[in-house]
Amino acid sequence: MRKVFFGLFSILGKNKTLSLFVILHSVLAIGLGRLFAFAPDESGYLYTFNNLYGQSADPNPQYQSGWITAPKAFLWVAYLPAKLLTLLGMPDYAAIRFLSIALTLFSILMLRKVYFKASNQTKNLDKWIFAAYLIPSVFLWTTVGLRESFIIAEITAFLVGFNYLWAGKSFKGVTLIAIGSYGLLSTKSYLWLCLMLATLMCCGIIVFQRVSKKLILKFLTAGLLAPLALFACTTSIYALSFILKSDITETGNRSGDSITQVYVDGSGNPSGIGGSKPPKGNNQEEVKLITFHGDYTLVALYFYLQDNPNSIFTKIMSVSKLKNKVEQIWTEKIQLGLIYEDIEAGSDTSSLNGHILAPGKIDKPFSMVWPTFVFLFGPFPLVGDPGIAAAVASFESPLWWLLYMALAFQFFRFRGSKLLQDPTMILSVIFTLGFIAFSALVEVNLGTSFRHRSVLLVPIIFMFLRLRQRAAELAS
Repeated sequence: MRKVFFGLFSILGKNKTLSLFVILHSVLAIGLGRLFAFAPDESGYLYTFNNLYGQSADPNPQYQSGWITAPKAFLWVAYLPAKLLTLLGMPDYAAIRFLSIALTLFSILMLRKVYFKASNQTKNLDKWIFAAYLIPSVFLWTTVGLRESFIIAEITAFLVGFNYLWAGKSFKGVTLIAIGSYGLLSTKSYLWLCLMLATLMCCGIIVFQRVSKKLILKFLTAGLLAPLALFACTTSIYALSFILKSDITETGNRSGDSITQVYVDGSGNPSGIGGSKPPKGNNQEEVKLITFHGDYTLVALYFYLQDNPNSIFTKIMSVSKLKNKVEQIWTEKIQLGLIYEDIEAGSDTSSLNGHILAPGKIDKPFSMVWPTFVFLFGPFPLVGDPGIAAAVASFESPLWWLLYMALAFQFFRFRGSKLLQDPTMILSVIFTLGFIAFSALVEVNLGTSFRHRSVLLVPIIFMFLRLRQRAAELAS
């Protein structure tokens, strides 16, 4: 452990870009404090973390978060670094965020290994990787205490491990593949299923390419059989039944609406504690319940700014005049809501930027075209009124478009690299296409879809780097 820490500090000391990256993450992690408006699910993960070790009043703390099917043994190990930080006096929310930052750092360092010894332009590629990880939404999701940083690290471990295995480094390859596969199965089972389908299809293709059968067996054992056996031994009956009973069609039929209700008085001011409960007294006839469709970020952000006037985040928002802007938007939404008979403050529900998405149907392939387009390219700037969070996020979308174009150009540039004979590229392409197709079938909410898209960053960067590495291998 000591060697790992000293090695990490040595790398950070020698690499100014990496050091700046960690500092920026740390500033955001601390500056947000207990603000969960930008990641509403974070409070659930924090609840799980706080009730995971020792005696807990809740025998099933996982039910409060996305860790519902994760084995407790996995969570005990995964959250152990964060737990140690809390024992040293760090706040719980900061501890799980610093764990996210560490996992993101692991992902970057592993991806650097793909090209480090095969390229004469390592510094330029280094900056390219960091620039991609600085995409605002990715930067946010890999700072807060959600599962995205786990997923990104696990997929990275699997792909880089596969690359090591085919390069003749069996021990490193098998270890990373096994860790990545078991971790992903414990973190998000449907993503693991996509990865395993890609694994089986890849093996089915390369078995006819005179590839060592022993190597394929190692890959399948480390990537599929061993993680599956370990998961079966460590998980609960409930988790297994939950996974086995999952239905893509049923998942795609969920409601994508995001509903938040707030009590306000006749003047439109929040009534009661935080607007969540009606006040006690004789003025009940003046109190009205406004229903927000979408715009949870606006509601949570408004109340945080009102309830925490002395926090670092509130002070920054005040100095930058953004606090006034949030209050202005809030007032406009409330006044519009009070006008309507149903007292609802809705956001744009157009098919292009609506917060409710219509997923495709597995028995109707053409129905997946539009959901795929929205997943990859939305939300779209300056279109409709999708809500404050989606409106801000829409200005990031062009960064993703540039990322796709960079990868497409890389494919064109190295089109002579015999990609159909490269197992790592075959696996990456199949997994990426499978994940996109699956997302088109199950994403029903724009905000959730936008967050899940961050997972694409890893295979995109990996393929970009692997194409260069493949060309260098053939040239030598």
